[in-house]
Amino acid sequence: MIKLTFYTKNKQVTVDFGDLHHETYENVPTVQVREGYYEVMKRFDSETAPTGYSTIPVLRVPISNTIMFIEE
Repeated sequence: MIKLTFYTKNKQVTVDFGDLHHETYENVPTVQVREGYYEVMKRFDSETAPTGYSTIPVLRVPISNTIMFIEE
């Protein structure tokens, strides 16, 4: 089971994939709910955005295998 925690106040997401794998994402304005998965969107400043967009998806995890917590 994947544990995704979205901290709304400091715009951070932590993802625990179990055992030893853990990821943290900064500058996350939202976690989108798409058909079948959660999509973590990361904000970049316009100069460092890899595709020219300011907000791009950086992670998708299946809803069926994920528990999502929303914290302040």
